Amino acid sequence: MIVGQTLFSVKKGTEHRAEAALAELEGYLHHAAGLRTHRILRSFGMSPIGSDLHREARAAELGELHYVVQTEWDTMETHDEFYRSGAVGRVYAVLSSVITSGPYEVLYRALEQDDRSRVAV
Repeated sequence: MIVGQTLFSVKKGTEHRAEAALAELEGYLHHAAGLRTHRILRSFGMSPIGSDLHREARAAELGELHYVVQTEWDTMETHDEFYRSGAVGRVYAVLSSVITSGPYEVLYRALEQDDRSRVAV
């Protein structure tokens, strides 16, 4: 199983354009061969508990909205086939007009119990 997390940011006020493009992407994901599951996330704030932020930073307003498109694929090949499609390219062309950083996709493989037991802490 391959897990992909694509991260990008957009300037506040352009989220309607980003979310329209993401709705189109989600339609393609529903029919993608080899896709196990997906979800699309949008930021709404910062947590001083889970990061190195001071308590007063919790109320800080984000200047940009951050999105994550998280997908799980059967194989790397099915992942690559989907992202090479022309339809996905058109969605990313729309997104490129509002993105301030990214998109960056990080790929993951799940660690099995045997893998975790060999990691020194």
